[in-house]
Amino acid sequence: MTIRNVLLIGVDQMRSDVAGPGKTVPAVTPHLDRLYAESANFTRAYSSCPLCSPARASMFTGDYAFKHGMGTNCDMYHSLSTELIDPSRLLHLRLQEAGIRTGFIGKWHVGTTLGPGAFGFDGMDLAGYGNVSMSPDFLAYLDRESLSYSVEPTIFLNPDRQTMLAGAWQGPAASTPSHYLTNRTIEILSDYAEAGDPFFATIQYWDPHQPHLVADEFRGITDRTAIRAWCNFNDDLSSKPRRVARERDDFYRLHPRSEDDVVSYIAQYCDHMAQLDAEIGRLLDWIEAAGLADNTLVIFTSDHGDMTGAHGGLIDKGLLYEEAIRIPLLFRHGSISAGNRAELATNMDIMPSVLDLVGLDVPDRHGKSLSPELKGESGAGRHNLLVEYHGLRFLYSQRALIRRDGMKFIFTPGDFDELYDLSDDPGETRNLVSELPNASVLAEMRSLLMAETARLDDPLRDCVAKFNGVWDTGSGQFDATKAP
Repeated sequence: MTIRNVLLIGVDQMRSDVAGPGKTVPAVTPHLDRLYAESANFTRAYSSCPLCSPARASMFTGDYAFKHGMGTNCDMYHSLSTELIDPSRLLHLRLQEAGIRTGFIGKWHVGTTLGPGAFGFDGMDLAGYGNVSMSPDFLAYLDRESLSYSVEPTIFLNPDRQTMLAGAWQGPAASTPSHYLTNRTIEILSDYAEAGDPFFATIQYWDPHQPHLVADEFRGITDRTAIRAWCNFNDDLSSKPRRVARERDDFYRLHPRSEDDVVSYIAQYCDHMAQLDAEIGRLLDWIEAAGLADNTLVIFTSDHGDMTGAHGGLIDKGLLYEEAIRIPLLFRHGSISAGNRAELATNMDIMPSVLDLVGLDVPDRHGKSLSPELKGESGAGRHNLLVEYHGLRFLYSQRALIRRDGMKFIFTPGDFDELYDLSDDPGETRNLVSELPNASVLAEMRSLLMAETARLDDPLRDCVAKFNGVWDTGSGQFDATKAP
């Protein structure tokens, strides 16, 4: 079977453990569970950065944020860049040059004023984070379909009803933005199919990003009695950098403090996942009914994960812990055998893989084609993977290095570092940095981080080296303090 079309289904802030065979919560996700079973499932897939704009720009360029320049969100708090520095690096442009139609529906967030339409995408053209619920097209859809809703907040994260976390979307699922986005995607795919054009189309849902606003059909669908607090919920954060506790306690002052609190929060997240799952099911069912399943590669992923009350009630993203950086990454096509892929992968690999799989040249990028892994070729994967972070509410440089064997090192130049053995401590509750028996492993991980940041031309490379006692880095960065 040949790959003629590509459908990339992207979601916003979905944990890697809420659907499929690795599910750790009782989320009702039959359609995603089926997609997992039919797909090549990268069980060790990571976001390049645990934040929306950097991760999304990396997904569509194949570059780390320190290359494309959008290191923080483009439109909230502060921004390192409000638009892409070099839009020509967007890899879907290669598809357009080859005569493949490109469509975009949903959340863009890769530029404050320029939306996907500015780069040749058909479909929706919301710039920045977007607000589809207030868009004229969505309001016209509600009017046309005689639909209405209201929102009743149920959980806030700060006093005085500030920072809504969850609420009741008092209306049917058909009145939700995700239902509308699914309809719009089916419309654009129908146009492509009728014209007989090959396509690359992506739908980018805002779900399950908080606030978790759940429609009538799905509110309470999750079995609350089957939910348990996360295994690391009792983490006192004493082994974490100091900003972690301060950000939790000062930015989210009503964060979950008891097991009942976190169970309620997880339940809302799971209800939201069930609502999203139904929309993905509608889209996949339409692909099959339209006769497009055999020649369409379906890819499913998220921009990053979600803390969801882990590690003592941590909220949102912007942390280098597994909950925030692990993502789902699935490839489904008849030419690709289903089953787990244990190699390290990242959402930066998606577009290079698409180009490779449809027979186009893959330009030099930080991301790589996963075609060898998809074909089951052994020894093709990475030995280690770098994850970057530049801050969310304030500038804050960090890097994480994950090694193939499960060792993980987090470098925090403004505080102490962290070392975890994910195979033995998947909840990252035991920081091994100060334990003497791990001195050689720590030294090796620091050396690997120095080598990887140097190889990738990471601007933080000299900082990484000098914090670890390597003064003559040979990086070529200007150093006014170096002796002649």
